[in-house]
Amino acid sequence: MKINILKKEIKLYITNNHFNYDIKRHFTIFQNSFIKTNDIIYRKNIDIVCAKDLFFYTILNVDRYKYFLPYVTDSKITEKNKKYLKANLQIENIFFKEKYDSLIQFIYPTTITVSSEDTNIFHHLITEWIIKEKKNCINIDFYINFRLKNKIYQNFMNLYIKELGKKILYSFINESKSNSYKNTDVLHLIK
Repeated sequence: MKINILKKEIKLYITNNHFNYDIKRHFTIFQNSFIKTNDIIYRKNIDIVCAKDLFFYTILNVDRYKYFLPYVTDSKITEKNKKYLKANLQIENIFFKEKYDSLIQFIYPTTITVSSEDTNIFHHLITEWIIKEKKNCINIDFYINFRLKNKIYQNFMNLYIKELGKKILYSFINESKSNSYKNTDVLHLIK
């Protein structure tokens, strides 16, 4: 088993009229024991009553994320294609404020994969939606996987991922239900 050791040095200078000391203290932290560097993963499979096209559209409607997704303060589609979208998002919470680009690839009307790599805060961020038609409902398989560059944030998110994943998933479910009440012309908006 390999143990990575982080070495840090603290310098303390004491000066007064009588003496001048340079005190150094070295300490180590065993990274593998205290700091987890694994990916943070959340997965949920759920059945909901919603039109498949409508839910698919809700995920692709990135311009509206700023209105319903937790921590998203700005969202804009920057490029549109028949198989993918590119978007710029800004997330903000008490720890950070970050803008990053996402690539949203999709196979209408079943699969959406969102990815962002090597941003200021994320090593990677991957979100996947698989939508299947069932009798009187749809099945959603929601998956999110990310790794943060800051180890302290990473450890915090390890504790908070179940709550965050649930908030994200139910934000999309509630938005899709809201869209169904508006009689949104889904096919027109997807193409």
